[in-house]
Amino acid sequence: MPSRSRRSLVIVPLVLVICGLIGVVFAQKDPAPAANSEGDVSNSLLSFTQVYRVIEQNYAEPVNADKAIYDGAIPGMLHVLDPHSSFFDPKQYSLMREEQHGKYYGVGMTVGPRNNKVIVIAPFFGTPAFRAGIHPGDIIIAVDGKSADNSDGHVSSLPSEVRSSLTQMTTGSATES
Repeated sequence: MPSRSRRSLVIVPLVLVICGLIGVVFAQKDPAPAANSEGDVSNSLLSFTQVYRVIEQNYAEPVNADKAIYDGAIPGMLHVLDPHSSFFDPKQYSLMREEQHGKYYGVGMTVGPRNNKVIVIAPFFGTPAFRAGIHPGDIIIAVDGKSADNSDGHVSSLPSEVRSSLTQMTTGSATES
């Protein structure tokens, strides 16, 4: 019996090596044709252009090329190839990248609601809010003469100027209320 197991230890790897070599030889002699040659892509683009031209000539309203391509053709093609992928047009992609990189705009402070007032949580070091002497706990009373009290404490309902510049921002301390 021991000679049979030794023979198996030699024969099995030898068969695997021979099969591997045969596979390599056949793969080199008969390479698979390219799935999408340059000619196929050119023909497909020509067909797409012709179809688009017919639609453009016969559609009841003017065709918006960006909408047809970015909202229709490209997402449709991508869905056929991979239904789990998404396509972003240049504007959407820019917004997504901005969120990923964490670019922030505004005066450089975190604000939040407290007792229907907009309270400064913290100014960021080196920002316009920090240089203007804004401190944590300050209440934003008005921006460019527009009261911040009507914001019901919601930061999104603040006048847009507070999110972009410090021109004429009136603040008070929490002890003044």
